[in-house]
This record gives sequence, structure tokens and C-alpha cells, in this order.
Amino acid sequence: MNDMNTDTLRVTALGHSRDHLEAARMAEFVFVPKTDAARALVAHLTAITLDHEAKVKPRNRKRQAEAQRSFTGAVSAFAADLIHHARFQEAEGFFYRSYDKEALGQTFVSVRCFEQLLQFWAEMGLMEVTRFFRVRETWEGEDTGTGFGRARRFRATAELLSLAEGFGITPDTLKDHFQKETGRLSPVTVRSEVANRHGTGVTSANMRFAGPKYEAEVQRVKEINAILGQGGFDLAETPRVYRLFSRGNFHNFDFNMGGRLYCCSEDDWQQRPKEDRALITCRGEPTVELDVGSSHLFILYALHDLELDTDDDPYFLPGVEREVVKGLFAAMTGKGSRLTRFPKKLSEDYMKPTGRKISTVYKLGKVLDALIAKHPILNKLKKGSMDWARLQYEESECFMECLTRLGHDHGVAALPVFDSLIVAKQHRDVALTCLVEAYGNRFGCLPEVRCK
Repeated sequence: MNDMNTDTLRVTALGHSRDHLEAARMAEFVFVPKTDAARALVAHLTAITLDHEAKVKPRNRKRQAEAQRSFTGAVSAFAADLIHHARFQEAEGFFYRSYDKEALGQTFVSVRCFEQLLQFWAEMGLMEVTRFFRVRETWEGEDTGTGFGRARRFRATAELLSLAEGFGITPDTLKDHFQKETGRLSPVTVRSEVANRHGTGVTSANMRFAGPKYEAEVQRVKEINAILGQGGFDLAETPRVYRLFSRGNFHNFDFNMGGRLYCCSEDDWQQRPKEDRALITCRGEPTVELDVGSSHLFILYALHDLELDTDDDPYFLPGVEREVVKGLFAAMTGKGSRLTRFPKKLSEDYMKPTGRKISTVYKLGKVLDALIAKHPILNKLKKGSMDWARLQYEESECFMECLTRLGHDHGVAALPVFDSLIVAKQHRDVALTCLVEAYGNRFGCLPEVRCK
């Protein structure tokens, strides 16, 4: 946004809570009008935006026909997401979208149009904008040190919502007038990982990939989405997932780092609390959640030709709360080495219910010594080669096999939730068999799978 005066933006006050900003969903920018009312709204918004542009930033020459169509498409997609996201009160109507050129290239909003509409609509009072808010990648809730970069939050103003209502379009009826063209979106994303100049963390950005291996991964995820599309889950939107690979810029990257399946449809079952996930139904029938016990620790052992003792609670340490032990393990795999301080999120989560600093209750060194004594395999962790990205990839491959086999061999769909899956209760047994066998096929030993 080099040519943009950020002083003109209606930046929100600092009073917005971090919880609301973190609850913001990402806008896909793929809405297109499907009714006369929607087309009329888009035409009106385009006209008043161009009028504003002519006043504040006159162009030397008129846009060519193709450029004008692209601009109108951007107006449509951006406005529809602004109106649509006003429904989500847990985020106070905000959504986020980064300026990543590669990612925006799959949408109807180019980087140039994004910058223009951000400036013009903020000046016109149609959109509210926050300051930059950094998003970081986490592994089991703990920071991996990988930043996804900074992203503003955006939301429709009352003026825009009132304008849309004049055309009979509200946040609740938006989908009656606009539809998503999700075919533009690739179901596979590859991100880079670059250390910052201070050596205190890394940043991440989308990378452009092509070639047989990339296309093979795209096809695998498309097959899973086709299965989910016929699965019958009673969600607000047909479930869709995408696969996120990490460290695409590493010399040894071969679609073998990261690779988790993330929900990219509106009703994000992965972010629901466990008790809410239990309420999901499939064609009106109840579902169950199958959870792989200590999946990441199981995989760490298996990668070194060892087998985790599933008869013993792997996170039990005398005198230490289980969630503390589990959180420290997750943080160690996220960092790829021994910790030097209690992780921030673990400390915050401990403070909330207890009112006490975790460092006043436990000595980090003593707890880590006990944890490593119980699981010496933790000494094998190594940042960049044997850490969260490797464990995540191995786990995701098991779930890819399970989901594909369930769909192709049994006509059954399941919703992935990282180290668990949700399936219709009537298909519990076949799903459990497929999941256990997927781990067994990959590692030569069988995990414990619990039914919730």
C-alpha cells in the first residue's frame, strides 16, 4: 500500500479485545451475485466508489474493459464478505485477510483492488479497519515461533449494512443473493519459513507451487472434499478442507512438512469446543469422535522404531498436573528442543482458573527433567527436522489414508479434527478400524483410539 495514506483510515480504537480479533474468520473473497438485487447492489457500490475515486484520486485514463470487470468483481466479493461476516458476533463482525499476493491471486480481489477498496471504503465510511494484528502458528496450542505475518481486521459499518438493506440484502440473507465460487481456491497451500534478522522467530508467507507432486496433493484433497460433500453432515455449509504444508523454502522440502487438514468452510467444526462438536449430526443421526491417544508422542516413538506404552498415562508425573505436562510436551515439540521458560499460553491458561503464576507452583527444570526421564525419546527432538512439522506431517498422512479409504471403500465421510475425527455413530466401528490400520500401515505399531 505504498501509495495509500493510512491516516485517512477509520482505524478502530484499541478497546477491541484480543479475543474478538482472534475470533475473526478469514474472508475468502469468492462471493459472486446470483440475484438481481445483488447485481444492483454491486452496480451501485461500484458507481459510488468510482465517483469517490474521481474526487480523491483522479485517474489519468479510464480503466480498460477487463480491468473494469475485475474491479467490479472485487467490489462484489469484498462487499459480500463484509456484509456476511457481520453475522458473527463472537468476532464483533470482523474478518481478516492478509495482503499475500499468492493467496489473493486465487480470489476476485487482487492486491491492487484490495488496496484501493481499503482506502476508498474507509474514507467513505463503509468499512472499519483495525491496526495490524499479528497471527502466529501454533502446535497443540503453543507458539511454534512461526508468524503468519500481520493482518488487519475489517468489518462493515452501519452505513454499508443500511445501504445493503435498501436492496433487500442483510447479513442473514446474504447467501440468498450471493454464492461462492470455491473452485478458484486451491485446496493445498505451501508456506515458507524464514528466520527474522534478530533470530528470535520466523515469518511465513504463501509460496507458488506447481508440478506433478503439487498436483497430486491437490487431487488427494479434492477427493476428500468430494467425499465430505456427499457425507450428509448437518452443518451451515458443505464441509471443505484444505491442506497446509510448511517450510516450502527448505532445501529438503518434498511435501513432507506440516500437511494438516484445516476446515475452510464456514461452519468450522475444528474450532468448536469438544462439547459442541458432540452435537454435530449426520443426516439427523448422532456422531461420535474418535481420538488417537497421545498421537504426537506415539509418532515420535514410532519414528525411532520404538513403541509407546499405552498401558501407562504418558502425561502422568507425580505431583504435576496432567495438563501442565501435556502442555510442556506440546511446547517442546513446537520448539524442537528443551524449553528455557514456561510457554506463554500454558502460563496464561494456568493463571485463569488458579489465579497463580505457574512458575511459582512448579520449577520448570525439575518438571522437564522428570518428563525427559519418563520419555528419553524427547532428547531426539531437533528443530527443523524432528519437531512439530515432521510430527504433523506423519499424523496428517495417517488421516489422509483413513479419510480416503473410508470414502472409497465404505462410502463413509468423516470430519478431521487434527488428531481425531467425527463420524456418524453407525459408522464408528469401520472408522475406528480404518484409523488404527492407517497408523499401523505407516508405523508398524497400533495406537490407542478412544471413542468420545
